[in-house]
Amino acid sequence: MAEETPILTRSSTIGPLDEDERRILAGFRSLRGFRGTPAPTSSPALAGQPSTTSDATVVLDGTTVRLGPGATAAVLELLGRLASGAAVTVSEQDRWLNTSQAARLAGVSNTYLRQLTDRGEIPVTYRGTHRRIHPDDVLAWVQQRGSGGAGTPGTAEAAEYDGQDSQP
Repeated sequence: MAEETPILTRSSTIGPLDEDERRILAGFRSLRGFRGTPAPTSSPALAGQPSTTSDATVVLDGTTVRLGPGATAAVLELLGRLASGAAVTVSEQDRWLNTSQAARLAGVSNTYLRQLTDRGEIPVTYRGTHRRIHPDDVLAWVQQRGSGGAGTPGTAEAAEYDGQDSQP
């Protein structure tokens, strides 16, 4: 049976926006009619800037970037909900490994991997009493071991723990 990779989320809530900000957003055609967004009103920020496509261009710190379709859809969803007066929670989903999955990725035993997390060599996050390890942290450890001349995963240092490992 294949193991599921746990998904952990981080989130933050934004809004509701004040009336002036909602009025500005209500003027965008792409946001009209979304969850009760009010009809567009005259807004100096929008004067003379009609749009025929739903695309998004953002300017951050003087750099202008036109967003692709996926990012545009996400931005329009966010702005539409904010324009309707809702508070919006933005969350990030990230795949994390349990110790067995991380050990297989690193090429070491479960016991050795747990010891690595106990020593802080591989960062770990706890969900209750369960350890969760980000795949990037495991790969960074593997790369460091390979380039540091201390051996590679699965060598003598790691192998000494293989006989002690219990089944998941």
